Amino acid sequence: RSKNGGIMAVAEVCETLNKNNKRGSKKKKDLYNKGDIAIAVKKLSTLGGGFRIVAVGQSDMIVSVPTELDNDHVEIMTLAQDGQGCVTVDEVRQRLSWSADRVERALQLLLHEGMVWKDDFHGISFYWFPSVWKEKMAIEQ
Repeated sequence: RSKNGGIMAVAEVCETLNKNNKRGSKKKKDLYNKGDIAIAVKKLSTLGGGFRIVAVGQSDMIVSVPTELDNDHVEIMTLAQDGQGCVTVDEVRQRLSWSADRVERALQLLLHEGMVWKDDFHGISFYWFPSVWKEKMAIEQ
């Protein structure tokens, strides 16, 4: 499993590539943009393996696991993006008016694929989205 859980913001990929490109170089201009990344992901997707871009709230995210994400998964990730990069079952139930079973089913798939990390604290399970949390922290700096 990757450290980003198989999902990463397109903006983060651009930033990383451009930062690495500028090391040891006199050029200060960014060479890569979001459009370049979208083209690269589209080309990778033809090879199989699950690479694709999905819209999550206000961000485009690259998914690199072969699991199909449905609207439930995207809605939960959007909630995490709107918050602090994590959600709880009760928060999802309350904000989306879903049954506990629906929330658990969606979170279990994300957990199984490594796209979310579970942290139990004082009897409450927090589900952290590493890529969403990292993007949120970068925006707030």
